[in-house]
Amino acid sequence: MAIFDVFNPLQNITPKFIEEQINEIVEWFDANSKPLLVIKDGDPINVITIEQLIDFLKLRKFHRRSFHYPSYAEIMNEAEKLKAGVTRMLTKEQFIYILDKWIVETNLKHELGLAFKIFDTEKRNFLEIDEIRTIVTTYGDIFNEAATLELLRDANVRGDGNVFYEDFIESLFSVAPEMNNIKTEYLYENPDEDPSIPPEPVVEEKPPAQKVLPTPPPSAPPPQPTSSKKEKKK
Repeated sequence: MAIFDVFNPLQNITPKFIEEQINEIVEWFDANSKPLLVIKDGDPINVITIEQLIDFLKLRKFHRRSFHYPSYAEIMNEAEKLKAGVTRMLTKEQFIYILDKWIVETNLKHELGLAFKIFDTEKRNFLEIDEIRTIVTTYGDIFNEAATLELLRDANVRGDGNVFYEDFIESLFSVAPEMNNIKTEYLYENPDEDPSIPPEPVVEEKPPAQKVLPTPPPSAPPPQPTSSKKEKKK
């Protein structure tokens, strides 16, 4: 078993980012890193701080459908695994590795559910057997027609021949658990069109509060002139 090297965490893994995303991450790192970390009396290594990682995440460079934006606690948990909890500094390899941990890959069960919902235009949560057969035999090319008909015999079929597709999907993965490991494409190529992803919440910026100057206290009446000498008695 290979020993995990915290300073070279990408040694035995292949990042899930596509090449274009890797290039964008590296470009940002090179523009923002500084030679602050020295390992075993070697030359200083370029690093970014945890605070800079948080700033990078705030840029929202990745769509929420394919990337989980972590909380501060989740960030520090991963930093601790890289021995960066105390130094609060990350090398380029650590930066790519820690971001790659939050990649969200496609889920076949989820995408099949979306495919069924496209056919379910009346939002009834069930479809006709022919529609089910068409989707399963074409999307992902997992089952042929004979295997699909065999599965449909055990599905929750109504008296009118309709199938509750959520139950059918569960039966598919129960019969063939290896389907959980099948890689698939997103049904919606444009993530902004994916109905299962809620829109990004819009945070309205509050106008700056106007400073209310304190009301100055009323000015004291001018002092009355006093005579320095007592008036002579008449």
